[in-house]
Amino acid sequence: MQDKEGLFVFAAEEEQADTELKAWKILTVEDDLDYQNALVNSLKELKAKDGYKYELLTANSVPEAALALSMHPDIALIFIDVVMEEDDSGLRLVNTIREVIGNAEMRIVLLTGQPGFAPESDIMKVLDIDEYWNKSDISAEKLQSIVNSNMRTWEYISQIKSAKQGLQLVLDASRSINGKHDMASFSYAVLKEISNILKITEGGGIFCSSNVNPGSESLILSTHGCFSGTKGQPVEPNLPAEMLQDFKQATRERRHIFSKNHSVFFFETHTLQGQDTDYITIVKSDNPINEQNEYLLKVFSENVSTGFANISLLNRLTELAYTDVSLNLQNRNWLTREIKNMNAHERLKTRLVIFDIYQFDEKAFTFGNDFCNKLMKLVHQSIVDSFAKYEPRIALISNKTFGMLFSVDFDISDAISYFQNKQKFEIEQVKQYIDVRILELKLSAALNLTPEKVISLAESSLNYTGANQAKYIQHTEEKTDQITRRYELMAELRTAIGNKSLEVALQPKISLSTLKPAGFEALARWQRADGSFVPPDEFIELAETAGLINELDHVIFEKILETINQLKEQGCNLPVAFNASSYDLVEPSYFEQIKTKIEEYSILPSMLELEVTETQAISNYSLIKEALERFIALGMKVSIDDFGTGYSSLAHINEIPSTSIKIDRYFVSDLEFNDNNQYMIKMILSLAKQFDFSVIAEGVENEFEAQWLQQQGCETAQGYYFARPLFFKDLIVWLKQFEVSANE
Repeated sequence: MQDKEGLFVFAAEEEQADTELKAWKILTVEDDLDYQNALVNSLKELKAKDGYKYELLTANSVPEAALALSMHPDIALIFIDVVMEEDDSGLRLVNTIREVIGNAEMRIVLLTGQPGFAPESDIMKVLDIDEYWNKSDISAEKLQSIVNSNMRTWEYISQIKSAKQGLQLVLDASRSINGKHDMASFSYAVLKEISNILKITEGGGIFCSSNVNPGSESLILSTHGCFSGTKGQPVEPNLPAEMLQDFKQATRERRHIFSKNHSVFFFETHTLQGQDTDYITIVKSDNPINEQNEYLLKVFSENVSTGFANISLLNRLTELAYTDVSLNLQNRNWLTREIKNMNAHERLKTRLVIFDIYQFDEKAFTFGNDFCNKLMKLVHQSIVDSFAKYEPRIALISNKTFGMLFSVDFDISDAISYFQNKQKFEIEQVKQYIDVRILELKLSAALNLTPEKVISLAESSLNYTGANQAKYIQHTEEKTDQITRRYELMAELRTAIGNKSLEVALQPKISLSTLKPAGFEALARWQRADGSFVPPDEFIELAETAGLINELDHVIFEKILETINQLKEQGCNLPVAFNASSYDLVEPSYFEQIKTKIEEYSILPSMLELEVTETQAISNYSLIKEALERFIALGMKVSIDDFGTGYSSLAHINEIPSTSIKIDRYFVSDLEFNDNNQYMIKMILSLAKQFDFSVIAEGVENEFEAQWLQQQGCETAQGYYFARPLFFKDLIVWLKQFEVSANE
């Protein structure tokens, strides 16, 4: 059964499953529904190891897969058909998983029914694809083997990732306690940080000393949580029997003791005077202590046992948490911490410089990961050599980007000029020339942002410029405001789409023979809460960037249908044109969604005209051609917008399914004084006549243009000369001058 999001769920199986079992999620991405059903049925027959169950998800296209990935970030294994909407759809989805989402744990198995589409081995390595199979080669036994091996790998990798995150938590806890310089605050910090690691909410702990001499009384030095109020008292009367037994065992055997709901940590110290004192921490946990937490607590206890002097452990943990292991360079976490540790004055006096390797992904695809690691090391050394005298703090903040902090007091123009030129390196006896894009952001321009957002702001500003070559960009507070406004608008747009608060304006199309309305073009309009309008080009681009364009188009289409019925009530039965994006037209379900909505609003398909730009129609020709043919067969008109500006108009004019073409405003503007534009329009009209297209000219702004177009045989026009886009109430007033009737 398919849900409204296009993903399959297996409700019956889930209801019967043991809720205590841990779910391993498997996603299949396949546009061949018969094969996908067979694969799903085979997967349902597989048995997971004890304590686990398989949860199956499906998607039939790349957009559906993207939705599934966003809803289920913990998917363990994904089967991807290589060839779906396009020949490389599967590989692009893999690139999204690895590079865009940054999920390195998910196991990926590619499937194909066309052996000729097998990816190169280098691509398999670069995109970290685990297995590749022909569909016909997968038997039930082979499927069991594939799932078992990849699930084991995913589990191991996930455990490693979890351990690394835990080690960073331990590192931060260790830094916290090492900032204390007296036993009272130190011991309390130890209790607090152990509680954080164990996520204790109702438990607590005590910190006590125990002299080496047998029989000596241990006193409670610090308390936390449920043991509060016992400070300074003897240990034994304040402990339950089970805890007291483990306390004595830890003291006797000089080791840690871990039980289900409490832990006893034994810390041995050595003083300069040779008088040793042992410290014991007893922690009661309201959560069971699992194996991973036990390991983390052991690591943390090692730091505590050596106190302030345990620099070696701190360095080891720092290496894991704040170092890029592959390049042995300080990483993004380290740079974030450096900014976080600055006081207000230091931030005012510091700047962040970003070095971004241009076209790095292409080099990685061409030469491989090892080659690019060598390249990044050479670039890093070049940055170090060029900026050494400024005492910079440098870190690798992405696979192709370095971040550097240093004082704003230095003049770095000479060093920047050096990097504005192509950098020359020799790797494996091959000369390489690279461009480096550079952005400078003074931290004073982002004082109210967190360190993480400061770095993200710098990266966004670099991408926002759209620079296509090596250059030096200085980020300003104005750019901060621009980017901030962009993200605020994106959030507002998401809300506006969800609330369906966008509106539709209609621009009349005029018959040049009668000078009466012949129809309308619907245009999306977005008015913010403060009354201001966001330009369509801006919010449509935002919708595309945020992956909201399909939702936006559906909201606007529903508004159009409402408006058509409102016009009908006023006695006006004229067709309305709407724009469809290529994102919509390549979506298999789009046609059915439109058809369903038309039926829901009881509107004849002939009352609608779908407009698609020429460039869109040609760029995804095979998919969009099929979609347009279905709309025409339904009874809807199809118009090719912006005709004449595409890159292969003549090659496809007789193949693109359409009923009309729109002459782009580029050719209409300055028509009175531009012979070339007149010639182009005559040629388009001649072609339209040859192929039996009706013609609409857009952008008509004066009487000469209207009359000239009418004389040349152009049937319909729209533009400010006739009317601007009008909201419904204003449109009704405008229509009264023509006395438009339901029969027109």
